[in-house]
Amino acid sequence: MKKKYQELFAVLIILFLYLGIFIKPSLIIESGILSINIFKTKLFPSIFPFFVLASLLLELGIATKISNKINPIFKRLFHVEGNSSFIILVSMISGFPSGSKYIADSLRDKTIDRNTANYLLTFTHFANPLFVLGTCGLILNNLSLAYKILIIQIVSNLILGIILRPRKIKSFKNISKFHNKTILEALPKAINESIKLLLFMLGSITFFMFFSKLLTNFLSLNPFFETIITGILDMTSGISLVPSINTTNYISGLLILTFITFGSFSVHLQVLNNIKEEDLEYKYFFFGRVMETAIALLIYILF
Repeated sequence: MKKKYQELFAVLIILFLYLGIFIKPSLIIESGILSINIFKTKLFPSIFPFFVLASLLLELGIATKISNKINPIFKRLFHVEGNSSFIILVSMISGFPSGSKYIADSLRDKTIDRNTANYLLTFTHFANPLFVLGTCGLILNNLSLAYKILIIQIVSNLILGIILRPRKIKSFKNISKFHNKTILEALPKAINESIKLLLFMLGSITFFMFFSKLLTNFLSLNPFFETIITGILDMTSGISLVPSINTTNYISGLLILTFITFGSFSVHLQVLNNIKEEDLEYKYFFFGRVMETAIALLIYILF
């Protein structure tokens, strides 16, 4: 019965989008152009370099050496070994959905086990620092508030990781992944994998932009509720609408922090795409986002 309702829901969404294409073609084209502009001006410049560098570190086996150096700290905090330390560190720098990609890559390379991979999915959802400080800082016109959002988002994830950490530290032998490759040999694969991931990001952003534009237009919502619905469906699009709301910086920051910590269904789809081949459980990621959002909003309100 549950599957029947899921299929009915999917059919209704598809019919809604088909009707939108024929009834509001200009809106569809406008949303497509807007999503491409957001991608090329905000996401690609801030994420692509980090994806390539992290892929190179994994491909050349340097990630394993980094993990070995910093494992004592992360082992004490999160009760994890193997490539976990590298995944946590580089996901902070690169931003989501890179954490899920590195988790799947490390599980495939057997530098972490499945239980550790599912645990890491709960709290390696870090926002890209350049995106938060650059894009969000400009939108808010308040760099100090952007720093506050970035710090709260990092701290809430770390708190979540400590709360959910395994009771016992499972010993895991870190396998060296050096392939005797030069950087020029590893670079094409790193670029290709990064472009593939970014293209899927563009596709998911565009799809949810289509849907949110049609839905908010159909419901004739005011700018505030339009921003909330858009932000839940696609984080970047929702954040870009925040200036259209006539509200205080405090509320604007609260909305942006909520969109970032929950991630939006667009980001959730990107994570699903990254973990599907390794058969990791999405419920861990979803639970983590709900918990992270609650912790982050509590810190924001209190401080």
